[in-house]
Amino acid sequence: MMEQKVSRLRQAGDWYLQAVDAIPVDGWTKPSFCEGWTAAHVVAHVTSGDQLFRGLLLDATGRDRGDLDLPVDRADRQRRFEAMSTWEPARLKEAAHKASDETVAAIGDVIATAPETMVTAPYGTVPMPVLRALRLNEYIIHGHDLTPAIGRTIPIPDWFIDRGLGESLNMLTRLHQRSPHKGKSATFHIHRTDGEGEWIIRAENGQVVSEAQHGKADVALRGSGEGLYWVLMGRGKPEDNGVEVHGDPVLAAAFKEWFPGP
Repeated sequence: MMEQKVSRLRQAGDWYLQAVDAIPVDGWTKPSFCEGWTAAHVVAHVTSGDQLFRGLLLDATGRDRGDLDLPVDRADRQRRFEAMSTWEPARLKEAAHKASDETVAAIGDVIATAPETMVTAPYGTVPMPVLRALRLNEYIIHGHDLTPAIGRTIPIPDWFIDRGLGESLNMLTRLHQRSPHKGKSATFHIHRTDGEGEWIIRAENGQVVSEAQHGKADVALRGSGEGLYWVLMGRGKPEDNGVEVHGDPVLAAAFKEWFPGP
């Protein structure tokens, strides 16, 4: 089971790198689905993130960083991101491949040899399965973000939504911490129509709980797994992704205010 999960991470990384390689010469300065970011910004973000997490894995396992050129903290990562986003495409593409290959390998190594490892990330201390899920989803989300610069859609891996939709619901807990509505109460019903999956998301007292069940909620979102995933992750409005909305229209329109990002 561990080997299969690690291979899924590698598959997600390879899919993302396929998207990076598909950016045409004149596409690097074109807009992405990330507001205000070009394709170069997206690739610089993922690359610097891969580097940061590789360094954090070394720290968590008590290994010496040696002379490896990796970010020491979030601020250092931000400086690297800003610099990378100005690099020539060939240099940035090479860095993206190197960082992804090394970070995926590092995650696989730690899961195989020290699966109980806890990693201190910028948003808190997390176990290895959570860190792995975050990087996997990061590859799919940001590979998708490159679509406008590429000029065509590259279908996501066919196995991803069955896994990623549930993981995206777990990610909402972290996203809510940045919400201006943190501390307020609301419920959201998520209903997948092209496969199994119904959840109730409860936001209350600054916390978010996701429960796999059918029930009434303030807002209901109903649609395909992929459509729901992109809405939950802030990549398009419900109507753009074939997702029906029921319930409180004002709360529904403010959904991403409750779960900003990623």
